[in-house]
Amino acid sequence: MRDKFSREEFFDLCWKKSIVWFCKSYIVSYQEFKSICEKYNIPLPPNGYWMKRKYGKEISKPILPKMSNELDIELLIRTKENSKNSKPAEKFSIINDNHKVSDLEVPKRLPKIPDPIIREMLSDNPKTHPIVNNCWDYTKRYNYGRISVNATGKPYKRALCFLNTFIIVMKSRGHYFLFCYERSYIVIEGVEISIRMRERSKRVYEIEKSGYRSSTLEPIGLLSFLAGEFSGKEWQETTNKTLAEKLPLIIKYLEGIAKEKREWHMENEIRLKKEAIEKKKQEEIAMLSLIKQKSELWHEANKLRTFLIEYKKKVNLSDEIKEQISFGLRKVDWLDPLIQKNDELFKDFDPYKLLRSL
Repeated sequence: MRDKFSREEFFDLCWKKSIVWFCKSYIVSYQEFKSICEKYNIPLPPNGYWMKRKYGKEISKPILPKMSNELDIELLIRTKENSKNSKPAEKFSIINDNHKVSDLEVPKRLPKIPDPIIREMLSDNPKTHPIVNNCWDYTKRYNYGRISVNATGKPYKRALCFLNTFIIVMKSRGHYFLFCYERSYIVIEGVEISIRMRERSKRVYEIEKSGYRSSTLEPIGLLSFLAGEFSGKEWQETTNKTLAEKLPLIIKYLEGIAKEKREWHMENEIRLKKEAIEKKKQEEIAMLSLIKQKSELWHEANKLRTFLIEYKKKVNLSDEIKEQISFGLRKVDWLDPLIQKNDELFKDFDPYKLLRSL
């Protein structure tokens, strides 16, 4: 049984449902789905689209380009019967947050059209990140680059097959990748996690002619996947278990650690906001207290000034009283926050504290 879509209907559905949904609902692989979209010139959501949609952020949807030949798109509906006929090279199951099972493949060979990141890793002329004034700016992030793989020969080819599946799975789950020179990151819920691969090695010891023991590292053809730059986690391939079999654990760990970091960042943001609000409160209380002090100073200065002016109007004042009035008017101008006349003798005094101590 098949479903038939017009280009417009298929385009709208692509922006409502993820690629994983298509792969579970219809007999179509990730690469086949991408090929259909390329064939019918259907724009797909960019990296980070599903995460932004999850948190209710506004996302601009492009206009569907016109084609001269508007053919319908047919997809075979997936059933229990026809699903049994699908025999991937290596199957594993991933339980997502909605407890739905997705069967995904880790092929022994790369598909004809691998993910763009893998194509970049295979390129003889890869894109480079800009270097300004002979300086590498590690604060920048770019949406193109290579995932670091320290391996050669067959292990390197197996690493590419693993990474191709890993990248496809993570993109289908709404995550995306960023790069900075030789470093590569997967971004989950806004959290960057450094990733790389290497070929495992063993230390081989030998006794030199001088009698001293030396050692060298020899590759053993088994791969490791590393997440985190410093105190990260490493999954090692063994002779009994491949990295492909550990992929569900890797994905579960990455999404789990990203969720923990995201929650920590959110809690930290809430704490910082509370601290900022409390700091603002204290600043405004201090400002209000200062205004109150100046108001009290101004009223007290005006009371003293009014008294001294009235006192000055009296006749037959002695020279001593006149000197007191002149002194008082000078000090009142020093007390008055609207005048703040300089007083060399009282320059180290706080007018408000001095007034309260009198």
